[in-house]
Amino acid sequence: MSVRELANGITYTDPLLTGWKPPLPIRKMSKKACDLIRKQWHIIVNGEDIPPPIKNFKDMRDMIGIVFTGSGKSLVFVLPMIMIALQEEMMMPIIPGEGPFCLIICPSRELAMQTYEVVEQAGYPELRPLLCIGGVGMRSQLEVVNKGVHIVVATPGRLKDMLAKKKMNLDNCR
Repeated sequence: MSVRELANGITYTDPLLTGWKPPLPIRKMSKKACDLIRKQWHIIVNGEDIPPPIKNFKDMRDMIGIVFTGSGKSLVFVLPMIMIALQEEMMMPIIPGEGPFCLIICPSRELAMQTYEVVEQAGYPELRPLLCIGGVGMRSQLEVVNKGVHIVVATPGRLKDMLAKKKMNLDNCR
């Protein structure tokens, strides 16, 4: 549930109905096999008719996962980008004016700032992220671009502005 729904006391008793089913080999897994995978991967579930655990992305066609704030959602999609950026840095260090290798576009400044903090806290001193949002002076953002940037977290408007003014390009973006 969203924060607004919680604040208004809205509760849902019926599950969301979809036509999606796990692939047959996953559906045929025994309860013991499901429990073993859940124990191994520290998966905690509750409720009735819980679907079996799925370990591969290719088996999760058209699936939506909903998790609590602070559970690591941003890190899940940012981590592969951090690994790509570090791999590129190790193979050939970034030079001034080069980059980004990875781009994250967020619909709001608030979400961009939250996502940027996750990238920034990765703990790797050689990783140079850029928070590219409106409402912040472009000069400070250009200083980061001019040093070379690995990952850009941007809002659409400021990104479009930077690209239109040719202050940054996405030629190396993977």
